[in-house]
Amino acid sequence: MNRINSESMDRAAMLCAAIICLSANVFAAQGTVDDKPCGLLPEAKPQRIKGGEATAPLPLPATPLRRSERKREPAPPTLVGKLMWGQHREVELPDGRKAAWDDWNTDPSDMARLMKFANEKLNVRYRHVNIDPKTFSWDPSEVPVVYIQGRRAPQFDDVMRKKLRDYVLNGGSIWIDACTGSSVLAESMRAEIKGIFPERPLAVLPVDHPVYRSSFEITKVKYSPACNRLDDTPILEGMYVGCRTAIFLFPYDLSCAWDSFHVPAGGKCIVGEDAMKVGINLCAYTISYYNLGRYLSQRKAIDTDDDNLKGDFVFAQLKTNGLWDPHPSAFANVLKTTLSATNTKVNFGRKEVPITDANLLSYPFLYLTGHGEFTLNEAEASNLKKFLNNGGFLLADACCGNLEFDRAFRREIKKVLPESELKLLPKEHPVFSTLHKLDAIEYSAQVKASIKDATAPILEGISLGEDTRVIYSRFGLGSGWDGQERPYAYSIMPNDSLKMGVNIILYSMTH
Repeated sequence: MNRINSESMDRAAMLCAAIICLSANVFAAQGTVDDKPCGLLPEAKPQRIKGGEATAPLPLPATPLRRSERKREPAPPTLVGKLMWGQHREVELPDGRKAAWDDWNTDPSDMARLMKFANEKLNVRYRHVNIDPKTFSWDPSEVPVVYIQGRRAPQFDDVMRKKLRDYVLNGGSIWIDACTGSSVLAESMRAEIKGIFPERPLAVLPVDHPVYRSSFEITKVKYSPACNRLDDTPILEGMYVGCRTAIFLFPYDLSCAWDSFHVPAGGKCIVGEDAMKVGINLCAYTISYYNLGRYLSQRKAIDTDDDNLKGDFVFAQLKTNGLWDPHPSAFANVLKTTLSATNTKVNFGRKEVPITDANLLSYPFLYLTGHGEFTLNEAEASNLKKFLNNGGFLLADACCGNLEFDRAFRREIKKVLPESELKLLPKEHPVFSTLHKLDAIEYSAQVKASIKDATAPILEGISLGEDTRVIYSRFGLGSGWDGQERPYAYSIMPNDSLKMGVNIILYSMTH
């Protein structure tokens, strides 16, 4: 792994020693970790931000600029806003002095120091601010990340919950840190997320998630002794909006290391340099996926009342018990491209279809994609088998090349067609020449890094009788149809993904 600036780390280690000494000698009589301060004092007076004070981030590695000049030297644009919530608290020290802190700010220097390290590593220029929820505009273009930190349970009302939901669906991200590994904060925020987004699960992120490779390659981390971890696998929880992880929850504390590399007594933390690397990766991931988040917030609606757009082809997308809808607008582009390239009239307006739909046989074409695990029950497997055996066609692809989906699809299609095998389609297969001649394909940088000289089109299929009835792309196909950059995806690049999509649709209609 690359290492973070060693001189800065050494200075931080000295501060850490001082903090640990202070905690041991001064706060030993104060009881649990919940009733004493945690990190360093803040380096500067807290800032409160209202709407219009910053500008949106740009994808790496560009350095963003402010939208207007001021008399004083302009401040860097904002990446993270630390949410102010809860109460102000004080404790009396054994020597009679008082120490004070806020529920939302138990590690006051965490963001200032994370931004410092992230700016140096990523060659960007961002800052953080503290945001008052009453005056904040809740516009992701001004503050792309809302950061919730502490040990107690934040109390949100319905107005606040709606603001959080709208903020995320409009392209914003939320980071949640359980300071010292507080189960109180973690459980309360899990419950809040479930209530705010009942349709979107919060789950442990897989080891191939881009956040573990967006800057540093992270395969293992060091945990504090109190964690009692049997392995060193990094654990973050996340919630997807489309194929972007919009909410991250850190059940093992990161803020203590961000603040001063200290490890509080009894704290359940990812410690030291590993925690800082995870933080830098979070910054890199959020910056890189900002534009995608804004795009996904503007889901395209296709008017199906126009008779000129109606035809006998329906793009039917299967609904599973997993994350089945990672790129909700992409279908529109591939259908428009098909229409413009041929005389085919396509029914614009995707049909979302449960696999147990009694009318499944009425759709000649089904599309299946997703992120992560999914399963088919007996009734779903039986209905899909009936569909395929009666001449139906299934296109499936692992959105962004997601490994969990890939494993799940291979397992579940075996339930559907136990006597058949997915096989690599030969280059002579007609799907590679139905309209566009696809001798070579441009893949994303992640694919090129994994497969040397990756240029050949890679599709797998299952044939029933004379025709191929199932076509599967291991690398993201539909995730390229909308033309939006997904920097860490294992996918086919947009131009070729559209050509391949058109070919597959036309193949399904003519075979």
